[in-house]
Amino acid sequence: MTDQNIEKYVRLYHSMLYRVAFSYLRSSADAEDVCQDSFLRLLNYPGEFPADEDCKRWLIRVAVNLSKNLLKYRRTHGGPQDPLDAADIPAEPTAENELLPLIKSLPPEYGAVIHLFYYEGYSAKEIAQMLDISVTAVTSRLSRGRRRLKKLLTEEE
Repeated sequence: MTDQNIEKYVRLYHSMLYRVAFSYLRSSADAEDVCQDSFLRLLNYPGEFPADEDCKRWLIRVAVNLSKNLLKYRRTHGGPQDPLDAADIPAEPTAENELLPLIKSLPPEYGAVIHLFYYEGYSAKEIAQMLDISVTAVTSRLSRGRRRLKKLLTEEE
């Protein structure tokens, strides 16, 4: 992997990777750490990716695994289980992202799937491959996440 390729992938995918990690970890600092670790693993990747989309999928998979590992470590060894802090939510300038704070308040398994489906544009099959779960599980999580979002929206009004 050349330095130019790494720089290109960091420019292209850093913010997306940060949002995916944040949807699991609910902490800006932890999400940044996962992003850095993901790009370090990319730096050590032995080959080249045939397309940018392949690299994107690989990075998402690495970030999801690192996030899950961090959560598992904290559950077994103790550690900060910080609640979602509004200051941690990445600011998005567009009006369509008004739902972002509500999506981030969902449990990680729902928030991550909703983010990948609606914000990153992946299909249920692609998400299933990235998260190493079945397509049925993805559609189920999407449905449950939508229901929870609807409930949050009606409570908010």
